[in-house]
Amino acid sequence: MDGEMGEDVLSEILVRLPHKSLARFQCVSTNWRALIAADYLRRRLPLITSGVLFHDAPRDGGGAGRQAYTYACASSSAENGDRTVAEADDMGFFPRHATSSIIDGCNGLILYYASSPQPTFHVVSPTTRRWAALPAPRKKTLLSVLSFDPCASPHYKVVCFTGWLPRGASVEVFDSERGAWREHGELDFGLDTDAMSATMHCFGGAVHVLAYSGHVVRIDLATMACAVTALPAPVSYRARAGHCRGRLRYASSDGSRLRFWELVDASKSEWALKHELGINDLVPGGSSQTTTAPTFLFMAFHPDREVVYLWTPGKLVAFNMEQRRVEEERVFGSAKEGAQLIQIWLFPFSRHLASCLA
Repeated sequence: MDGEMGEDVLSEILVRLPHKSLARFQCVSTNWRALIAADYLRRRLPLITSGVLFHDAPRDGGGAGRQAYTYACASSSAENGDRTVAEADDMGFFPRHATSSIIDGCNGLILYYASSPQPTFHVVSPTTRRWAALPAPRKKTLLSVLSFDPCASPHYKVVCFTGWLPRGASVEVFDSERGAWREHGELDFGLDTDAMSATMHCFGGAVHVLAYSGHVVRIDLATMACAVTALPAPVSYRARAGHCRGRLRYASSDGSRLRFWELVDASKSEWALKHELGINDLVPGGSSQTTTAPTFLFMAFHPDREVVYLWTPGKLVAFNMEQRRVEEERVFGSAKEGAQLIQIWLFPFSRHLASCLA
């Protein structure tokens, strides 16, 4: 049937299908698999808001201190006028969901951790509804990071920091291609460990860690070598690293304006200011309001377009920096209900996603 239909017509049909259906339809025939895997179709597909992790504030006085962490997926949303209401994704297919904690996510995969009855990691794909149990690491883990690039490979890595040193750390890495953990001895950050933050970004086979000394440390996951690059603006709790169009970017805020920088030359710590964004760009007349102006926190860069994702209470906003307009709003309850966004993970559809965790 696909031969009679023609690839152009079939491409137009496939590009309109849900991403989960595309993942399944790669099994129809070799022609369909090749067509879905082709760069042409991948470029036509919209970005998947693959994961949105948020928590709701306690709803009653007796529940003080309790917070429900919820994972939402774009494919599980319902339209509401010109806004999209995000609904919790059904994670019931993963049997350890209720007894594990989500500790990280990267490009469509979620990293779960359970401390009892013994330390256990699971990597889960909500899109394909598959999961994998990792063997137990050799040492107790202090901080863990998931690294996955579905456009480059179906394989992922879990990086566990197992001990802190004055200027580095001991590390274990799980490689899904090898199916085993490997100890890498002592890393040398090139900076005092006390200056390192927990704000990390995985991209291009490396983990980028922001440091409060005003630097970003790049940890190459192939060699575990570290390189230090000075940042163009101070690091605060609002600062984030990300990537767009294959280049590392840095988002900083002084409380009134957001600035977005792109790394030009790591060896020279050379950055270029790409965009600036103020409250008036998002809310016309915002600074002239007598009431408290809304707050916007940077969350992520679009990997292929000049679009940034911002969080304001109860709502995730996609803002086009070139057209200077809001492209999309995704609502998470109301601001009164206290929903707070923790992290979002964005990635374009890829042939490697379907084969990951197979």
